Amino acid sequence: MSEPSRAAEPPIPSRDSSVVVLIRGHGESLETYWALRSDSVPYMPGFMSFIGGSVDASDRELPIEGGDESERVRRACAIRESFEEAGALVALAEPVDVGRLAEARRQLLAGEKTFPELAREHGWRFRSDGLAFAGRWQSPPFRPTRFDTNYYLARVPEAEPLSVIPGELARGEWVKPLAAIDRWRHGETTFAAPILWTLIALAEGEAGLEERLIAGPARSGTPVRRIELKWGVVLQPMKTRPLPPATHTNAYLVGEKEMALIDPGSGEPDDVRDLFALIEALESEGRTLSTVLLTHHHPDHIGGLEAVRSRRRVRVAAHAETARHVKVDAILKDGDWIPLTRGINDWSLRVVHTPGHTRGHLCFLHPSTGSLFSGDHIPGGTGTVIIDPPEGDMGAYIASLERLLKEGVTTIFPGHGAPQGGAERRIRGLIRHRLERESKVLGGLGHEPRTVAALVESAYADTPKELWPYAERSLLAHLLKLESEGRARREGERWSLGESNPGRTRSA
Repeated sequence: MSEPSRAAEPPIPSRDSSVVVLIRGHGESLETYWALRSDSVPYMPGFMSFIGGSVDASDRELPIEGGDESERVRRACAIRESFEEAGALVALAEPVDVGRLAEARRQLLAGEKTFPELAREHGWRFRSDGLAFAGRWQSPPFRPTRFDTNYYLARVPEAEPLSVIPGELARGEWVKPLAAIDRWRHGETTFAAPILWTLIALAEGEAGLEERLIAGPARSGTPVRRIELKWGVVLQPMKTRPLPPATHTNAYLVGEKEMALIDPGSGEPDDVRDLFALIEALESEGRTLSTVLLTHHHPDHIGGLEAVRSRRRVRVAAHAETARHVKVDAILKDGDWIPLTRGINDWSLRVVHTPGHTRGHLCFLHPSTGSLFSGDHIPGGTGTVIIDPPEGDMGAYIASLERLLKEGVTTIFPGHGAPQGGAERRIRGLIRHRLERESKVLGGLGHEPRTVAALVESAYADTPKELWPYAERSLLAHLLKLESEGRARREGERWSLGESNPGRTRSA
């Protein structure tokens, strides 16, 4: 079945949000305030960001003098988020008593009062021209839910202290734009394209700043769209047909001078064209594509492979099990190194064999930045991957996750969904989830044999019924793991409790 044309695709839902770029100082002393996102948040944990968030219902109640009525709610969101997340009260029509702000912020964070209620109580008045429009950014299509975000610029008085109260954000700091970009180039920080292009605009000086900020989205797409969350790691979402809710496969171009292409997933002509446009843009900067690396053989990860072979004379490397399904030039095994020419950083990648989703699944680790290109082993966001026997093996999958805890991973670049920091928390969460699911499967077993279809109703009661056919495959993988441990017993197509269950008997 061919994919529908792009014009026929339904629009991806998006959420209105606002970001405020807080600045202080002038010239070489110009600084901006940014924050580290907590490891516990679902969207881009462990990434640096500016202050902001989604529009709240109460934002419609905040009066703002002047400006465009259609933007008023977004500006209200920016004002509220500035106060909520950093303690900065921006766009004020007149000065206020700063001594009362701490208690007001406490009440807001505690949910005791809304921001409009606090504004009325304290007599705060806001002006639209206190926020300068600084561009509109829309999330790339690697997430089922996207954000449509207005950026605003606001100046903070030199003496006004800002602070982050740990929660969604872990910490905040003032930083000079060039220093922030330098940290990014050395692999010390990770952030999305809007942050990078805003920092670039700030670093170019205050003359014409607002115009450059507004032009940021267009500049980021010239000559092609470029998503470089870490220096030397360029993500290209490619339209594929993975299992829901994913709609794209993330291809990665990794390296500063010599590049490896990881998982060219789509053979769709438009996506192949966009991929080569990106490669050519990077080559114009002195980067060269030398290698294609495959995490595994599933169609949504190798769909563009032949197109790459036909356009570039590059070697293709994968695990021996993957090579049983697709032609490769080099066989990789656990512990091998992929040498890439050094730039500012050492770009050598280490091969990590992570069986479980498939027998030959590989992850690729960039040790100097703790970046893991995880293919299908660890999906983005909070989702999980299907383990489908006989190719999939639940015991091997969990063991592979446990092994990754020892590898110093800090940032995950998945085959589907958004990249994220907080890698250890994410990996431990996946292990915990699988073991909790295993406990539910085990709890559904008794002395009377049951079918997989019957067991899925209890073990996956929290999963939408339309996904139960997929869930049955992972449930079977759990049963096979339990069988290998003597905790489940197979009788034809039915399953019952095994003999090696402490505290339980088959007649219980």
